[in-house]
Amino acid sequence: MQSMAQTASKPFRFTEEQIEQANRVSLVELAQQYGFKLEQGGRKAFHAQNSGGLYIFKDSNRFYHWTSNSKGGAIDFLMKYDGKTFTEAVAQLIGESYEPYVRERIPYVKAEKGPLVLPDKAANFKRAYWYLVSIRGIAPEVVSLLMNERKIYQEAKYGNCVFVGYDRDKNPKYCSMRAARTESDFKQDKENSDKSYPFYVEGKSDTVIVSESPIDLMSHATLAKMHGLDWKQDHRLSLGCTWDGALERYLKDHLEIKRIVLALDNDYNARGKDGKRAPNYGQVAAEKYCEKYGEQDYACAIHRPHLKDFNTDLTETRKGKSPKELDAMRVSILEAEFESEARDEPEEESEDELEP
Repeated sequence: MQSMAQTASKPFRFTEEQIEQANRVSLVELAQQYGFKLEQGGRKAFHAQNSGGLYIFKDSNRFYHWTSNSKGGAIDFLMKYDGKTFTEAVAQLIGESYEPYVRERIPYVKAEKGPLVLPDKAANFKRAYWYLVSIRGIAPEVVSLLMNERKIYQEAKYGNCVFVGYDRDKNPKYCSMRAARTESDFKQDKENSDKSYPFYVEGKSDTVIVSESPIDLMSHATLAKMHGLDWKQDHRLSLGCTWDGALERYLKDHLEIKRIVLALDNDYNARGKDGKRAPNYGQVAAEKYCEKYGEQDYACAIHRPHLKDFNTDLTETRKGKSPKELDAMRVSILEAEFESEARDEPEEESEDELEP
């Protein structure tokens, strides 16, 4: 067991007046102190050279960073560009000093994982089968194969779909669940699941196709089948997220694999908890793994879905949409969001004020 120590500190609070004082510090002077070379960047803004799109608005004393879509005042500037905490940033800006009061040291012991206990199986899997085939559009052949391999079943208590990953000795190591109902978005990994053991379809070729979720794995396989391809020819696995631990383990167990196709999500309109635009996590991960495994002499490629993921592509394809129409749907979503953001953006941080 690994033991660590946690330090508990007394909260340090500034008054509203002190916070306002900190944010009144000139951002133009602050940016120059941090080595940024400023040039005229619009009617109301200075542009910092070689900064990835950092603009300082002199009238409002705020900044906007184009690449990371971050913005704020002097406090936020120090937190972003100097790694300060909120308290440290305010203290520096108003010329105060403080020392955190150490109250106690709490020993921390890393808990050992217990055994994975799978949910009880229902008497039949009709609801799970109906949900995957009729609602998610997955080919019956794909669902039936994985149910026969005990990788998919229906939970007895709530009727959820259960997806299982096994080790090489057929012991269950990973289990994820999701509601088999259209009105619920419930999804959860079972306690003591190990994501390094993937949900997978073992193939015969030297290629593995990597998805984020079991449903996306089956959707990609279904689309391959709809295009007349042998969906069982290639290896297929899902990561259960964007972490590649499952891929690393699978490659060690399948030395015949020489090619990796990353079929991860296309999070082109992702939003964070604060409602702000978030990175395209799936495609960022795909590019990172292309580089990582390319350096290990694997031939790598990215298969990007037209819409958010391959299940969304599949369900829209089932409605008769062509690839060209799927692309048009994505563009339409992005245009609507862009127009909404332009309406909501403060005047001093409008794109019209910035020079490329």
